[in-house]
Amino acid sequence: MESALLIIHAILAVILIIVVLIQRAEGGALGIGGGSDGMSPRGSADALTRTTAVIAALFVVTSISLTVLSLRSSDRTLSFDEPENMSADQLDIEDFPELPQLD
Repeated sequence: MESALLIIHAILAVILIIVVLIQRAEGGALGIGGGSDGMSPRGSADALTRTTAVIAALFVVTSISLTVLSLRSSDRTLSFDEPENMSADQLDIEDFPELPQLD
């Protein structure tokens, strides 16, 4: 399940990159400005914008799904609370990774 979702995620990433690069660079993001008659090339741009939004939403959903699947398959959780059994006095400085030195 996780590998199939990872493949779908990678395919969505490539498609999202292609669709974004296909779009024409023009001012007035989010449809601001420009004429609203149906005879402009903006109609195809609207389809690309909608396609981009759908693919981006699917990309976010697969990202969250991969995170949840990864957390379920391991002992990790999304808790940001401090462990209840450790106080600040019990933390030892040697337990932390060494910081890089600036030369």
